[in-house]
Amino acid sequence: MQRPTASFRQHGLKVWRTIEGGFDTAFGSALNPLRHLGAIGFLAFWLLAASGVVLFIFFDTSVAGAWRSIEELSRLPLGLGRLLRGLHRYAADVLVLAMGLHLLREWLHGHERGFRRFHWLTGVPLIGFVFVGAIGGFWINWDELGQFSAIASLEWFDALPMMAAPLARNFLAVEAVSDRLFSLFVFVHIGVPLLLLFGLWFHIQRITAAAVFPPRRLMTGTLLCLLALALLVPVRGQGPANLAEVPATLALDWFVLFVHPLMYASSATLTWALVAGAWLLLMLLPWLPAPRRAEP
Repeated sequence: MQRPTASFRQHGLKVWRTIEGGFDTAFGSALNPLRHLGAIGFLAFWLLAASGVVLFIFFDTSVAGAWRSIEELSRLPLGLGRLLRGLHRYAADVLVLAMGLHLLREWLHGHERGFRRFHWLTGVPLIGFVFVGAIGGFWINWDELGQFSAIASLEWFDALPMMAAPLARNFLAVEAVSDRLFSLFVFVHIGVPLLLLFGLWFHIQRITAAAVFPPRRLMTGTLLCLLALALLVPVRGQGPANLAEVPATLALDWFVLFVHPLMYASSATLTWALVAGAWLLLMLLPWLPAPRRAEP
């Protein structure tokens, strides 16, 4: 008799292959993005690194100057600053999306077991690095969205029993947010991706001729789409951070910041339980009993 999980996976695989076949028809199997999700994720990472280096040249790493320097960048002639800022933001969204789809595809094909177990177990922890680095990027903008994200993140950590003093109290007054604290934000956004890079190298080191770039035409098409998106739907600041006020409206990046509304809609404890439970389940999947195949 077939286990429910096995049946669910088989149905999911059929749906995936149907969607993948549709993309094959549209793009051809060689340029089907669903067949190059890992490489697209790598491409997004390289775009983040390259655009991030340029952004950092113009960035003022201080509480008083961070928001102003980003806004001045957006006003560069020919829309170059807007293009660069949008490319950096949308590349982060592509990385999160490609990572999620890559994880789903590998699971549907049963690639968490056997000789691929190493790649699964070294890949799952990288999810945390991606989200920590991406969320930290919103903090250093130090606009209303960055303020909201920083406070929400620290309130979430305050729910952990090991925290002796509330971290969120660092945002009770304007003078509490010093350049030293802001330097910590910058370190999170730069240091964590460096750890991610090492983790990615470790993740693919046993793969022969691992693809760290998609095929040239797919890579060019992806880049052009991101540039067009950056110009047509520009990333705009949401006003400078002001700890004396609570932002009335925010334009959330739901790919990266979904955990904040989830926490406020439920509770910090429940959100920790969901995140920790999902991560633990993913890490345990290679060791769970293998699903039985349907009997002929």
